[in-house]
Amino acid sequence: MIPTIDQKQEKEQEKLWASVETLSSINSEQAEAVLKTTVERSLKQMGFATPAISGLSLKITDLQSVLELHELERKIKQQLKKTDHETASELLIDYFEKVSQMTDEDPAAIQKKLLASLVARNAKRTLKPFYIRRSSKRHKTTSSYYSPSEAAKKIGLSDQTIRRMCEKGKFDGAYKTDGGHWKIPKSNFITTDEQDARAKDFFERIDAKNQKAGQVDEFDL
Repeated sequence: MIPTIDQKQEKEQEKLWASVETLSSINSEQAEAVLKTTVERSLKQMGFATPAISGLSLKITDLQSVLELHELERKIKQQLKKTDHETASELLIDYFEKVSQMTDEDPAAIQKKLLASLVARNAKRTLKPFYIRRSSKRHKTTSSYYSPSEAAKKIGLSDQTIRRMCEKGKFDGAYKTDGGHWKIPKSNFITTDEQDARAKDFFERIDAKNQKAGQVDEFDL
């Protein structure tokens, strides 16, 4: 569930952004510290909090990057207020991409880490891995590509969103076949099919035990 963002929170968040923008031209070290706090609060307010963000060291190389990140936050909140979670999720991917570009590490690796952390958190919270691709023991494949529908199930978005992401070049190495079908390299995703299957089994066991004896700690399994 997306938390409600009240006006007081909005004003406090806007003050933080203003502080980052002001400090960026005065004291970059302080500006970067405030930026990290701002991003963490932003994700928490929008219901997308992820522990992976706490381990990042954000860098401000230019004010424009800060302004673009701030604008993405505004757009996400606008879509959440309209309950358009699909568009909000698309914008969140752009938000993570921008954040990943503000680190000293490989942006693609950081973006995957942020998305994986968010997916894992949501799966644990809901006790079901909504991002897992359902596999069939009778139809195993060694293909190193996903179709849009398979990728959509893996990360919890719609087929249409995945296709738009392909068109925008969000997946490295994705290409369209002569028949007009998108192929997405599995290397774009941090978990393998085997890891997904194990995760599915893990959460199903938690769910089964919960139904029998109330909430169960995962370490009891």
